[in-house]
Amino acid sequence: MNRYRLIALVVLTLTLILAGCAPATPTEEVAPTEEPFSVSVVDGLGNEVALNAKPQRIVSMTLASDEILLDLVGPERLIAVTYLAADATTSNIAERPELAQIPNVIQPNPSPEQIIALEPDLVFVATFTDATVIQQLRDAGLSVFAVGFFTSIDAMQQNILTIGELVGEPQKAAAMVDEMNARLQAVAEAIAGAAEEKPSVLYLASDGWVAGSGTTVDDIITHAGGVNAAADLVDWNQVSEEAIIQMDPDYVILSSYVTDEEFASNPVFANLKAVRQGHVMAISDAYMSAASQYIVRGVEEVARFLYPERMPEG
Repeated sequence: MNRYRLIALVVLTLTLILAGCAPATPTEEVAPTEEPFSVSVVDGLGNEVALNAKPQRIVSMTLASDEILLDLVGPERLIAVTYLAADATTSNIAERPELAQIPNVIQPNPSPEQIIALEPDLVFVATFTDATVIQQLRDAGLSVFAVGFFTSIDAMQQNILTIGELVGEPQKAAAMVDEMNARLQAVAEAIAGAAEEKPSVLYLASDGWVAGSGTTVDDIITHAGGVNAAADLVDWNQVSEEAIIQMDPDYVILSSYVTDEEFASNPVFANLKAVRQGHVMAISDAYMSAASQYIVRGVEEVARFLYPERMPEG
């Protein structure tokens, strides 16, 4: 090999080595694209609610949707919840620090203009919300979902799944329902075979109102291993003191709003089986009236009341 060919070969080799060591030319990063979103569900009033983008500015005008949505979408996508959310007597999320991150609180009887001014992309109302208000919100171009009135835990679970689909969080909604079912199953296993005859349980609210069959309270009592003493009545009924005496339940659950004069110190009820045996307890209305995943707490609390030796403390 002559001198010139040797030099050329050396130069070529060095060039290839340097090229291999040189940093790669940076490629332009491609921003991830959001998956297309399109959903259509039916609300509690039978109306179709369709969205073509995942909602980011959600207004909740019911306590049930406050509780469900805080767990589904967090405070980041909630721009308003009801004043009830911070009331520990009725709310299961009153102590949650995330509430402070939600910028607006819906006071009783808000005007449609107040809601429209928040520029939401989805509004949750109740089926009993004034129909005129709902129509005004829709006329303003807002997407409105009416949360139904529920009489069973199964119906509430279906509502959670529907809301999860609507807000683009179906997996989270399914996980919430799975957790509910797991806790209900744990109660069922704990109390299985506890009594040959299930105890009768009366739920009493203020002014003599009792929960009959076809109510969520009836479903709570059943899941907790009791029999509703007012099951012969349908829905909520206002009954006399004589009717309560005739029921003579084994256990009495009082709404936290029932005064001592109405029951505890009322001599009319002194001979009730539940009173004589000390089977009277007030349970938080937040548990017993929940229309969300938190209704399971009601089942657990009632089961602890009926079967304290079998149910661990929560």
